Amino acid sequence: MKKIISILLFACAGALAACDFLDVVPEGQATQEDIFKTSKEARKYLNTLYTYAPNIAAYRYMPDFCAGDDIITATNGQTRYFPYKSMLYNEENASQTYYGLWDATTSSPSGRTNYDMYKGIRYCYIMIDNIDAVPGISPSVADEFKGEAYFLIAYYHWVLLTHYGPVILVRGQLDMGLPEEQVYVARSPFDECVTFIAETYDRAADLLHGYPTRPDADLGRATSVAAKAMKARLLLYAASPLCNGNTEFYARFRNNDGTPLMSQTYNPEKWKWALDACQEAITLAEDNGHRLYESPNATAAATAAERGEINYHDCFVEPLWNTTEYLWAMGDQTGIEHLQRYGGARLKLPYSTDGFCINIVPTFECVEMYYTHNGLPWDRDPETMHIDPYAYNAEKETVNLHVYKEPRFYASVGYDRGKYAINGEEFILKCRAGEMQGSVLDASKEYQSCTGYILKKWIHRQSAFNYDTKSWTYRKYAYPYIRLAELYLSYAEADFEYNGSLSDASLNYLNLVRRRSGLPDFKDSWALAGGIPTGDELRKVLHRERSIELLMEGMRYHDLRRWKEAGEAMSRRPKAWNLDGRTAADFYRVSTMKESGVRTFESPKTYWMAIPLSEININYNLAQNPGY
Repeated sequence: MKKIISILLFACAGALAACDFLDVVPEGQATQEDIFKTSKEARKYLNTLYTYAPNIAAYRYMPDFCAGDDIITATNGQTRYFPYKSMLYNEENASQTYYGLWDATTSSPSGRTNYDMYKGIRYCYIMIDNIDAVPGISPSVADEFKGEAYFLIAYYHWVLLTHYGPVILVRGQLDMGLPEEQVYVARSPFDECVTFIAETYDRAADLLHGYPTRPDADLGRATSVAAKAMKARLLLYAASPLCNGNTEFYARFRNNDGTPLMSQTYNPEKWKWALDACQEAITLAEDNGHRLYESPNATAAATAAERGEINYHDCFVEPLWNTTEYLWAMGDQTGIEHLQRYGGARLKLPYSTDGFCINIVPTFECVEMYYTHNGLPWDRDPETMHIDPYAYNAEKETVNLHVYKEPRFYASVGYDRGKYAINGEEFILKCRAGEMQGSVLDASKEYQSCTGYILKKWIHRQSAFNYDTKSWTYRKYAYPYIRLAELYLSYAEADFEYNGSLSDASLNYLNLVRRRSGLPDFKDSWALAGGIPTGDELRKVLHRERSIELLMEGMRYHDLRRWKEAGEAMSRRPKAWNLDGRTAADFYRVSTMKESGVRTFESPKTYWMAIPLSEININYNLAQNPGY
């Protein structure tokens, strides 16, 4: 009897690259015999496997992008439309989740997104078990396809691990005739999960050794570089305070049979494993031509600051894929279009839902996080430490907070009386009440900035809306799932945590990131403040270095959690300017941002999602996460 495989495609099948990479198995029923009849059909099936990768570029589909403290959506809007709010307002529980990553058999509550990581994993094993038997397929192509399948198995386990903690490991296809005790298995301890995922990434890298990068027709597909880079991210996560000897949260976290799910012993060697993995990934990436992106548009810049601003902004809105800085990227245009449509500045009054609708905006806390132009925190920079950042600067027609900032701020954040480019033109933002980009003085209107800031990092000058024809011109570019700058910063963090200081290699990596962005070298900046900090202060500095570089990329959400800082950071009520202020004196008053719910971050509960009750009711060996 033919084995039937239900190929359930995610709606955005265009998540991958252009041309033949969009050619996926159509919806409906396909037999296993059909799928592996030819190498062409097998490639279609391979493409289908990628559609289970969550779209982290879109705020509707995953919590990553908006559930940190660096970016947020407008005050109005129920959780069904902005599911990340369930993570802020304690609306997730074992009976209700907006993210069907573990269990995708239901569609409630309204607004829920289903990805079903375990189905994606099972389909990957079908590829591995059958690809060698495809008529006429070469061993090298078969290994390539298996390498990609192993990469996705590791990645899908990783997605589960970072949202649920310890998971059930799937090591191969299950025989449907197995006894119940072999089907309904318990969660594996966290360290065992990490080892399995790391080994699977290594296996993928070995099989993909001939594919460190991809040609244009295959952009978005896994590479050996991507596998090693994602392994480094995994091991950094595993070494971090949330998961490394966390007796505060997990002393009683056990399977039903008493097996501890989290080690209670801090192991410093985990930082060494992360350090070595970072170096391995960096070396492989650099040896194969990866480097920090430098824009050809920056060559005419008059100053290092201008060059850094152009370099950094262009890094995110040019179609880079995995040939320069991006080690693995996805081209899901749904997410990219959302960022442009709901992040771009309003261009026409009176208020309308046509055109760019201000909704996705940087937080006030994000703005405060950026360094000064000397590469230091505001209160450590001798040039700014005695200047009130919130005082109005009449010459610049804005507050001091916006005057002394580093290039990455100007590349990423639109602010009142700052420059902004969209719809093919550059203009000055006017964000006070009644002005073009400001409050429309009607709280019922959804599309208004809730902080006083406008998204700039993901907005291209040529992103456009034609008000006459009601048509869009979206800039098409890739969204980075991991890039080289992250590896540099991960190396420095792991080096400090293991050795207690920064090596020359770490300083070099920090400086590469800073120089691209038009900042002084790390040591030169801190020489202005009495020298490089040590101990816990240096740890905070490294966290800030990483956060600034990766702001508004969905990374802050996970970093706050692995650092065990989410409880404090996410419980604070966010700030905003006085949005209804018409004058500079009224607008530039720091106030509390209005929200649609009440922030409730419970530790340890909110660090991970609940295991769905529907799964626990089926599998009697499943233990629930602490706090649920």
